[in-house]
Amino acid sequence: MKQKFTSNGWLVVNKPEGVESFGVIRKLKFRYKFHKIGFAGTLDPLASGILLIGINKATKLIPKIHLSNKSYEVQVRFGATTPTLDSEGRYTSLEPVSHDLQDRIHHIKKFIGTYQQKIPNFSAHKKKGKNFYQLARNNEEMEERYKLVSISSLRVIYSNPSEIGIELECQTGFYVRAFASDLASSMGDKGYASYIKRLKIGEFSMDHSVDYENILDFSSINDLDTNLISI
Repeated sequence: MKQKFTSNGWLVVNKPEGVESFGVIRKLKFRYKFHKIGFAGTLDPLASGILLIGINKATKLIPKIHLSNKSYEVQVRFGATTPTLDSEGRYTSLEPVSHDLQDRIHHIKKFIGTYQQKIPNFSAHKKKGKNFYQLARNNEEMEERYKLVSISSLRVIYSNPSEIGIELECQTGFYVRAFASDLASSMGDKGYASYIKRLKIGEFSMDHSVDYENILDFSSINDLDTNLISI
């Protein structure tokens, strides 16, 4: 029989690549019985990092937390592109890379602030009740749609001829995969996000997180309660 969990608060999970956001919820619901449970901000299966899970009364705060700024680390791989704008899809084109670090920095600075970002075809954005990714997988015709997004800071972590690592802080609704493609395109190149890690949501950072593998080892309510951030 499932253990009934009545405490209220946040569980900050460090989600690994290859695990769906809803998969983390399913693991917890398999073992415990909650009044309510949900998360703030979906992470793509190939993205890692913070998945902020609200438990019981904390779920009422999810819409507010979802509006908080988020920080990411992204690796942009140059010279190729994929339909999904990340490493999930197959390469659709390969091109030589010709730009240097200073050229990259010049273009990166242009993205600080507010701009119109094209919504990726493979995304949860909806059209007539259907997710974009459903339409894309069915090869249905899709019109280009844009949304206003904002980046408050960008920092280059590393750079080499084929890729660059960037840490950025953005407002909610920002597509990191689209940024990788847009950055490469601004330099006349192809590019995609080969690695994405969410580092922070509002006041919650990696310092507050518990590894996904550890929640699989939770054997009692006390194990979960110990890692809960109360509201």
